[in-house]
Amino acid sequence: MITETDFIRIVRDELALPLNGNDLDGDLDGVVSWDSLHMLRLVSAVERETGKRVPVGRLLADRSLRAIYNRVAEV
Repeated sequence: MITETDFIRIVRDELALPLNGNDLDGDLDGVVSWDSLHMLRLVSAVERETGKRVPVGRLLADRSLRAIYNRVAEV
């Protein structure tokens, strides 16, 4: 399982996106320069961190980093 703190660290460090805890709940359109490549890089980083596969297809419907975090925390 990945903690919220680790998830935020991955977004900041691996994706080089400025992010604080409040940004988790906002729509992805509000995350600076968010695009589909960020999603793929995030999934790769989370898989590397947890050693578990993340179902990418389910994440594509999520509209916030909080929703993405909740799904990857289940893995």
